[in-house]
Amino acid sequence: MTSTTSTEANAQPVWEFVSITGYDVPSAPVGQTVKQRLALLRHIFGRVDAPPEDPLKKTDDLRALPPLQLDRIAPLPNWQDAAVALDLKLADWLEQQKPDPWIILLVGPPYGGHAGILASWAEQKAWPVLDPPSPEQVLAGDDAWLSELANTGGSWVCPNLERAYLRHAAGLGPVRAFLDRASAGDLGRGIIGCDSWAWAFLQRAWRGRLPIVLALQAFDQARLTHHFQQLAVAANASELIFCQSDTGHYVLPPPGADQEAHKSSNFLQLLAAYSRGIPGIAWAGWRASLRKEQEGKQAAEALAENHIDPRRTIWVTPWDQLNKPVVPGDVRHDEAVVLHTLLLHSGLSLELMRQLLPMSLNRIAETVARLQEAGIVAQDGATWRVAPLGYPPARQFLQEVGYLTDQF
Repeated sequence: MTSTTSTEANAQPVWEFVSITGYDVPSAPVGQTVKQRLALLRHIFGRVDAPPEDPLKKTDDLRALPPLQLDRIAPLPNWQDAAVALDLKLADWLEQQKPDPWIILLVGPPYGGHAGILASWAEQKAWPVLDPPSPEQVLAGDDAWLSELANTGGSWVCPNLERAYLRHAAGLGPVRAFLDRASAGDLGRGIIGCDSWAWAFLQRAWRGRLPIVLALQAFDQARLTHHFQQLAVAANASELIFCQSDTGHYVLPPPGADQEAHKSSNFLQLLAAYSRGIPGIAWAGWRASLRKEQEGKQAAEALAENHIDPRRTIWVTPWDQLNKPVVPGDVRHDEAVVLHTLLLHSGLSLELMRQLLPMSLNRIAETVARLQEAGIVAQDGATWRVAPLGYPPARQFLQEVGYLTDQF
């Protein structure tokens, strides 16, 4: 594989907004696809391969990074640069005195950052942010939450449309009325953010005039390379080098002129494909892969031979050894229904799931517990969500069994 240099990574913008039809999901390298097929054949026919060559760094010699170091090297993005790129994309629309259409919709997949980007953009532009209604307001058909629009001066941002509805007989009236009024221009100029799964459903539940729909372009290998480098630079960790632990190949281009003299890993290409280019999922995979030396276990001779300085090296777990969740093979109807409901609403509490699903609270809790054990869902306070690294297998599973999926 050809190495990705810093110059190449900078050749395209990291944050780019495109029409939803222009979203380009990264693909895995051809060699990885062949490898997966061969692994399946070996599983079917019971073939045993020769043991692999000794890795440069053994798993037992490495340990996960302490939380403080991990947060320093790979912190959450603050979305400010993305908001600047969005502002450039919206420049012509913002200049129109009477824009056509009156609303712009920013759609993003789970962990794609649409709400954070719009919150940052609204702060930069000093636009009022419309808070979504509570679940109780949604089910009661209460549109008092829209009263905030009277004080916006005709411009507003609604970052979380997925919070303004519930898939329930009484849970769609307010969002339909809101979209009708917004698209007609009755509420002034607005930008709406919406989770891609909620939008896939709402497009079928609301038949009004579609707005301009934008999406953050998928993060391919080049974008991930630049993005992770920038996170490290922002944390004053730019002198660190990131090497794959089994081969010593560079995962990020190293500082200085050494990068042309060494091979690079395809880890980030595989991560981009697995995450479907979704920055938050790629970020979770990146953090999960990072390791450091165990105390007193530096293989000095091997490292010196490969021109690697152990004092400033962060080791990246090989892709095939990275722990990735798998939807259990014996999943039942309950698991599929719960997963789909969580994705349509970008997470729910057990009590809200009980109100939306024809299942008892105990049955829902048992189903969620099975999915949590498999690493597919995770709890955030009282809310259950599909976990970042559990999202790709969950999406693939729901697509295979015929459920409505998003466009990402």
